[in-house]
Amino acid sequence: MACYYRQHEDTTVTVPKFTNESSSGGVTYYDIKVRVGKVEWLVERRYRDFANLHEKLVGEISISKKLLPPKKLVGNKQPSFLEQRREQLETYLQELLIYFRTELPRALAEFLDFNKYDIIYLLQDLAKLFNESGDALLSSKKEYNLSALEVYAISERLSLPCPPSLDRGGKYDFSHVLDFCTQLVALVVTPVKDNASYAQDYNTVDVPIDRSNIIPNRLSFNLNAFRNLKTLKFSALSTENIVDIELLKPTLQTICVHNTTIQNINQVLLCDNLHKHCDVPSLLPETILVSPSGSGSSTSNGSALVSADAWQEITELDLTGNLLTQIDGSVRTAPKLKRLILDQNRIRTVQNLAELPQLQLLSLSGNLIAECVDWHLTMGNLVTLKLAQNKIKTLGGLRKLLSLVNLDLSSNQIEELDEVNHVANLPLLETLRLTGNPLAGSVDYRSRVLARFHERAAEISLDNEPGNQQELDTALVLSALLQSKQRQQQK
Repeated sequence: MACYYRQHEDTTVTVPKFTNESSSGGVTYYDIKVRVGKVEWLVERRYRDFANLHEKLVGEISISKKLLPPKKLVGNKQPSFLEQRREQLETYLQELLIYFRTELPRALAEFLDFNKYDIIYLLQDLAKLFNESGDALLSSKKEYNLSALEVYAISERLSLPCPPSLDRGGKYDFSHVLDFCTQLVALVVTPVKDNASYAQDYNTVDVPIDRSNIIPNRLSFNLNAFRNLKTLKFSALSTENIVDIELLKPTLQTICVHNTTIQNINQVLLCDNLHKHCDVPSLLPETILVSPSGSGSSTSNGSALVSADAWQEITELDLTGNLLTQIDGSVRTAPKLKRLILDQNRIRTVQNLAELPQLQLLSLSGNLIAECVDWHLTMGNLVTLKLAQNKIKTLGGLRKLLSLVNLDLSSNQIEELDEVNHVANLPLLETLRLTGNPLAGSVDYRSRVLARFHERAAEISLDNEPGNQQELDTALVLSALLQSKQRQQQK
């Protein structure tokens, strides 16, 4: 990202070409190429825009009126004249940059789109917004969306010496941004602000922003300005862009990362750890509490968890729509986790959940899970389990999830009605979804499933609705037949 304040000596502006828009009545547009260090972008302007800029600069800063080439009424569409004007406009802009060596006036910064791509001028726009509407935004919105550029600019600005400004303490002052960030409770970070196509497609992370060469996924930043965040959401942008998230760990309660190319959970929970791919030690939940001296407590196997790796307050982790292939050991760093949502990934097996004793909801819909083997050994306290759109055929591994209340098995490959017996004996189960499985197409499907619950049939909501009287009556008869058959088999 550009920073004219630091790189004004390595800044150039040229007008490489002009174009005539016949569809707009022959209007001529001049392409302006701005380069600040390694950052480049293009701006399209008409001569009228140049004239308006010049009028502002003459009125506000008293530059010479003769600096801008004059307007011509006759012959102003001739190629030779347009080429001459292109050269004159390029010289005009270059002389302005010489005149304004370290700080651009707002009119010129906006004319050249510095407020879109330069740290200082982009933050001036944010400062003005937060100065005028910050309180209203904080009170009316549960969350606020910042682009990767804006978060990067905030991060970089914190490491800059205070740039000279004629607006110290005014509406463009950086203090307004800091004040807003420190009060923000929920932050959403996307490649581009208010652009749904970017936020919903991870393929856009390598696409330059507008007409610049800035690629959002290559911007690394810290989140030190957001010290009171409770919810952090990333969409179509990897959390590995974060180089320091330490200050958020004591307060953050919810992390959501959607539509990215991440393949491991450690890319989120250990995003700023250089050793994220190493094995995370086995931890007992109570041992990750930081002692008064600030050091991590020892764990059950003699390992020590560095306090910087412990998520002390996180209760929800939502990683829907990524490329996860497993549940790696990094989940142990969030022992207070109550909701783990991993929908629409590529997970085949479930592991590393044994040390999450507070986990109540596990959602794995839209993955590649084919079997559930003794899941009660690692997730015995689950209340809600969502396994829709997987490849599950048998339910024996769910038979001992005794605390389960809600179970979604829709759109799997369950064919045999006897598989329902494994979950029908769960004492607290209230809702069951089996729609979209082969067995759901059988005759009297609902009554035959409800019959497996025997005297509890009336308490069960099957496929989002309780059994009607006719279904319950049929289920009662089928239940009696099943019980009679079981007694005969026992003899």
